[in-house]
Amino acid sequence: MKLIINPQRCPQNHRCPAISVCPKQAITQKHFFSLPVIDEEKCISCGKCIQYCPMGAFEMTK
Repeated sequence: MKLIINPQRCPQNHRCPAISVCPKQAITQKHFFSLPVIDEEKCISCGKCIQYCPMGAFEMTK
């Protein structure tokens, strides 16, 4: 499984709240008005970001 961010669901106008819940610090954001980025090598696909994102922008794919 791979974690992706759906840019249509992410407003990209604030600091991504899911950054704070990632246990591996796999989510980063260059600045407040950019799409967050997932480091695939760090991500353990725990799903915490999926549960925490209020916009439903994080998704698991095969």
